[in-house]
Amino acid sequence: MKISVVFPAFNEEKYIRKTLESIQQLETKDWQIEVIVVNNGSTDKTVEIAKSFGVKVIHASRKGIGFARQQGLLVAKGEIVVFTNADTLVPKDWLIKHVAALTQPGVVLSFGGYRYFDGSFPVYHCFNYIQPIIVYIAYKLLGIPAASGENMAFWRNKALAIGGFDENILVMEDSDLAVRMSRIGKVVYLPSVLIYSSGRRSQEGWAYFLRIIKYLINYFFLRSRKLERFPDFR
Repeated sequence: MKISVVFPAFNEEKYIRKTLESIQQLETKDWQIEVIVVNNGSTDKTVEIAKSFGVKVIHASRKGIGFARQQGLLVAKGEIVVFTNADTLVPKDWLIKHVAALTQPGVVLSFGGYRYFDGSFPVYHCFNYIQPIIVYIAYKLLGIPAASGENMAFWRNKALAIGGFDENILVMEDSDLAVRMSRIGKVVYLPSVLIYSSGRRSQEGWAYFLRIIKYLINYFFLRSRKLERFPDFR
């Protein structure tokens, strides 16, 4: 089996090396693994660092997280595509657990949990201690797959059959894909499959926490796709 590990990157020279090192250490059985970095307009050393690891680098023609993820999906050759972010550390058994879930009958997408490895109050504490509870309740009681793009995997052909990621949505492109995939098969939440990402958005303080709540309400309950893009923090 061939598996594609894909992630977008915009000015991630501070983190991308550690991300790629963690990907290099993945347990891969006898699978073929390709790693694709989608350069989303970087002006720093992101591309140079990525190429030094021998991975495939493609260039998105315009900025936008949904657009970048879709470009990665379109060029991926794997039967299974696994997404993460350029500021993220993945565990060695990351692929093992996602593939185990996806090879269960009827499963089309799996997603895991995430934590921040740095950051400050209130964002660090809210997302490390409160967010996991909310995601679990949303999935178990409400059937809402609040999937995170830094820790999700799916069958490529199934995703392409529904159009893949929405290129025009500015945020929530990950949960949006999971919601649409749930209409054609099973979407499973793997809370024990954890990745760790940068908590740099702590710089926004309470505004970031409130922004997330606003996005969740607008998308899941008001059915709005007109969501503001996250401000950049580099």
